[in-house]
Amino acid sequence: MTHYKTIYKCSQCGATSYQPVIGRDASGALMPTGVYRCTGCRVTFTDPKDWWGHPGATAAAPVQTNPHAGTSPGS
Repeated sequence: MTHYKTIYKCSQCGATSYQPVIGRDASGALMPTGVYRCTGCRVTFTDPKDWWGHPGATAAAPVQTNPHAGTSPGS
């Protein structure tokens, strides 16, 4: 098995992937929000450079969204 190293990974947990956060717009349609979420530690961010922490990345802290957003009442 071949193991590959990448600099493109979460600077907090080491996960190598992230997903767009999907939300409903004013009409109720599901749309990307412009925010992304790490598949490992679930930290949210708007710029992938913030996620992978490469030198030269923006100094702004990753965006933290409400962890309960998108859950239905009583869940």
